[in-house]
Amino acid sequence: MKKDIFLFFILGGLIFAQIVFAQGIAIGMSPLVFEITGNPGDVIENQVKVANPSGSTIRIKMTVEDIAPTGEAGFVVVEPAETETYSLSRWVKCEPEEFVLKPKEERWVRFTINIPENAEPGGHYGTVVAGAISIAGGGATGAAIAPRVGALVLLTVPGEMKEILTIKDFSAPRYSEYGPIKFVMRFENEGTVHVRPKGLITITNWLGKKVADVSFPERNVLPGAVRKFEAIWNQKWLWAGKYVATLTGTYGMSNTPLTPVVITFWAFPWKIGLLIVIFIILTILARKRLGAAFRILIRGEKAMR
Repeated sequence: MKKDIFLFFILGGLIFAQIVFAQGIAIGMSPLVFEITGNPGDVIENQVKVANPSGSTIRIKMTVEDIAPTGEAGFVVVEPAETETYSLSRWVKCEPEEFVLKPKEERWVRFTINIPENAEPGGHYGTVVAGAISIAGGGATGAAIAPRVGALVLLTVPGEMKEILTIKDFSAPRYSEYGPIKFVMRFENEGTVHVRPKGLITITNWLGKKVADVSFPERNVLPGAVRKFEAIWNQKWLWAGKYVATLTGTYGMSNTPLTPVVITFWAFPWKIGLLIVIFIILTILARKRLGAAFRILIRGEKAMR
């Protein structure tokens, strides 16, 4: 089954790539993410703006498709849902479904979500897609890739849903000569609704003294996904020794605490250490030579007497 991979990247409610180009044709869309909560039986209306920043007249077709997470970077693929658990597309209609945009023209498109009375609690995910089907008022585009851009719709239906997020992995370089230090975290969502973890990495030195708190970015993790986060401790110069990093945080509507994870790493600026050792050795040798010269001088004076 063919999957269309969009340039979607969920980052605290933002997605990169507001405009998609293909062989001189372009489509823009905003906003690019909708986080909505609705009860069974609700009818929810929203609008998305579709723009034509190119120099050609484009006929646009609006569709609604289901999405699924792919990889650990926060990307999603557009594909039919394997089950109805997370599907959203069958509940959404766009008005108008087709229209023409002249060069530099834009238009607001309304999409309506009809949540069924028997809607399953939890997260339901889809994308409202604007795709080019012809240019200049008629005919095929002739483009190998027709531009399509979509807005993510993350719908939460309240009820008995599971919010389960675990820290699958937490790591840092075992040894660093200098900073900054990069921490990598992987969060796994085993629940039925998207969640956004938030928290801190607390760093202590070998004496147990806290030296820094580093926050990690707040990003959505979809159900069934493992998502990688990165955080940077922007400290250039590090004292030599062992450091302890503790990852703590919360997630979900109830601010459920994450189980803390502790790792250790070492810092040793060996070049500076080598210079210090060389300086100490030279100092000792110089003191010995001075001492020997002083003794020779004293003995020489006594011999002259």
